[in-house]
Amino acid sequence: MEAPGRIWFGYVASVGLAALSAAAADTDLADLVSRWARGWAYARGFSRPAAVPGGVRVEVGESGRRVEWVATDDADTLAGLVDTARVTPEAWLSVVTESPAGVRPWFVEGGLVASDGEEALMSIQLADHAFRRLPEGYLADVDRDGGLITVTVRVGEDVAALGRIAVIGADAVADRIQTEPDHRRRGLGGAVMSLLVSAAREAGAVHGLLVASEMGEPLYTGLGWRARARLVSARTATPRTSAESRHG
Repeated sequence: MEAPGRIWFGYVASVGLAALSAAAADTDLADLVSRWARGWAYARGFSRPAAVPGGVRVEVGESGRRVEWVATDDADTLAGLVDTARVTPEAWLSVVTESPAGVRPWFVEGGLVASDGEEALMSIQLADHAFRRLPEGYLADVDRDGGLITVTVRVGEDVAALGRIAVIGADAVADRIQTEPDHRRRGLGGAVMSLLVSAAREAGAVHGLLVASEMGEPLYTGLGWRARARLVSARTATPRTSAESRHG
């Protein structure tokens, strides 16, 4: 298999100008889903998503989650995706919708096992992002590898918080923003996001996208992010994967 970095190199270059030309703040939900999934896959080192009717297919390659479809709740395509996911071993189906309660019956009727809770697809114009400084005593490293930017916050030799953001053209997709338990409620999450957004803007990004957990959503709302829709997931009837397999 070709290395993800090599697969993405030509792709990032080819979509850069196209993304820059699509600079409107408000676009349809299907477009947001495609753009978010593209950045999420890039951030995690997956192959670039493949377009399918209603959304995209992502080769995740994790135990219990070999493949995932991310789609809108368009009734013309959702039934087919449910059927496809049901007969695919270790598959997930995530649906971005304004009505989670309307999507869950599709999962039940299709024989999929719905995950607990829901997440939020959020967006922002990066110029509007609030800035939060690092608390005293913490230091941050900002690393850049192509379009992938990583921030690591340390106190002494210990990692206190970290996060990453993938820049593809005008889009920046934040992923895996984490604060260690002993360092929570000190403003580190906001500081990590501020550093990531600053670096993404330097790299040419204009729009931000992310999927937030229920726990993380208030943090992003406080920084200026706006929830555009909810995301609900289901899987084939295999053992549950870890919390690390969520989208944020």
